[in-house]
Amino acid sequence: MTSAALSFGSALLAFSPSISLLLFLVIPKAQLLILAICSAFAYLLSALFSSAFWWLFRLIPGSNNEGWSSLLTIVLPSVLSQYFVRCYFVKMYFRVEKVIQKSVAKHEAENNSNTSDDSEGHEETNALQLQLNDLSCSLASGAGYAFLHSLFLFGTLLASESGEQYSNNGTERDGTLYQPSCSLPSLIHGALIAGLFSILDVVWMMCTFYGMRRRAAVYSNGGNSAGMIGGTIKEGLSFITGGLPDNSKGGNGALGLVMVTHLAASLALAPNMKEEGCKVSLSCLGLIVVLTGVCFARGVKGHYLPVDQRRRIEEMGSGDVVGSEHHVD
Repeated sequence: MTSAALSFGSALLAFSPSISLLLFLVIPKAQLLILAICSAFAYLLSALFSSAFWWLFRLIPGSNNEGWSSLLTIVLPSVLSQYFVRCYFVKMYFRVEKVIQKSVAKHEAENNSNTSDDSEGHEETNALQLQLNDLSCSLASGAGYAFLHSLFLFGTLLASESGEQYSNNGTERDGTLYQPSCSLPSLIHGALIAGLFSILDVVWMMCTFYGMRRRAAVYSNGGNSAGMIGGTIKEGLSFITGGLPDNSKGGNGALGLVMVTHLAASLALAPNMKEEGCKVSLSCLGLIVVLTGVCFARGVKGHYLPVDQRRRIEEMGSGDVVGSEHHVD
């Protein structure tokens, strides 16, 4: 049976990125908690779509379920389904956001007409709008998405290793699971992968909010969504030449960054099919996490939030977007 210390330590490695955000940012604020739950459901939908494709693929006579063909038929549907579900989730959030903004405007108008001293009403509505900015909402959505993703990646392994003291024939299990692909215990290997993907899930969700916000601004001004895939791939590496501009091209670049890095991160696990392949796969995955975070931070530095949200924060005299102490009872 795996020791309690190994189980607890590996669980911390796997779940600490998402749980930290949930505990310190999301749970204290009801609006962000609802958003995190919805994003977790979005991950379930993406997993369902990719699983359905894999099931249909296996029904094809003569389909090869081994080697690189199997890897590609798993990776490509998973990456694409998660990409499109993320985009659709953020698009639906923007629609809800517009409804909330209309409700807030109506509430302010009623306060202005009913009382001359409306400072308290403005305080509440400003606090609500401050919480619902792209930075806090993308972090909350990424935390919910990442938590469920890491639970799917690592939860079953953790439960089987820490909870089963006896094997099927009734003899006591007295050891730790290892695999040919890695000299580390499988719990630690799986926890490292889950933890790194949790960080990527949060960054990818932030990229998606940035990209979809800039594209939504184009559509609202009479643009169209034609060529979405071509545009994202064309602009996907635009951060190399000077960051992501605060326009539709920057939005395409952010979305392209999500697609390219997600595909790279998934393929980075391919060496695990070989003996001691984890030395290569974990190194590559860690490098992708660092490069993705650095490229995104460099690309959106100074203009991640849209202009109206930046102006609102400046008017309230608050420079701390995520850690705001405003609450709505």
